[in-house]
Amino acid sequence: MSDVKIHRTATMKLKKPLVVIGFPGTGLVGSVAASQIIESLDMKFGGYISSSDFAPLAAIHDYVPFPAARIHFSQKHNVIVILSEMSIPNSATLELADKLFDFCKGLNASSIVSIGGISAKEGKDDVFIISSDKKTVKAMVAKKAVKPIKEGATTGVTGILLTKGTLNRYPVTTLLAEAAEDYVDPKAASNAIKVLSKLIGKKISTTMLDKEAMESTKTVKEGIVKSKVPRKSSEEGGSMYG
Repeated sequence: MSDVKIHRTATMKLKKPLVVIGFPGTGLVGSVAASQIIESLDMKFGGYISSSDFAPLAAIHDYVPFPAARIHFSQKHNVIVILSEMSIPNSATLELADKLFDFCKGLNASSIVSIGGISAKEGKDDVFIISSDKKTVKAMVAKKAVKPIKEGATTGVTGILLTKGTLNRYPVTTLLAEAAEDYVDPKAASNAIKVLSKLIGKKISTTMLDKEAMESTKTVKEGIVKSKVPRKSSEEGGSMYG
């Protein structure tokens, strides 16, 4: 076993809170979305997760070092966010999922919503949903906010939580936003948050992510244009340009 431990550093007086989980994956959608939710809802640091299998690193935000895997909460919004800014090693995945599930049930959480990314088809930015609660899927599809996943597989902590939710008849939902595989995708994270907002009926700002997405798109387009500019061969004795 990988000795996963969940440490509370603050008293979280919440009543049947929503728990949002965001871990690294395609486009780092989960981690980016979770960080944005924490900032948008002005959430407080409430604890962290440790394991001897975790990478020895600290995440630095606003000059302050934090554990890479941690818990934030908002009593005002009745929301808890659990995020990781490091990849979870396979050796810790099963135990971490078990501990998180027990942690959420111990809080008497109303539901668990995991956010992640899925490889995007060219020009697509859909958000897919899978849940242990069929009513949730039906309601979100009716709002035309998501596309349901009929067949497939999801791995890691998310996959285990979904299975445990089904077996225990506990509401666990996963939102997967189509994202780029090769770089951080703020647009996908924004798309996922907008769906989450509809799911829970709570406005969560994505202004910063939308701005980053526009800047990122501009940079990519400029790179494509430059790559198409003919270059003089070094054999011609001219300087390179573009």
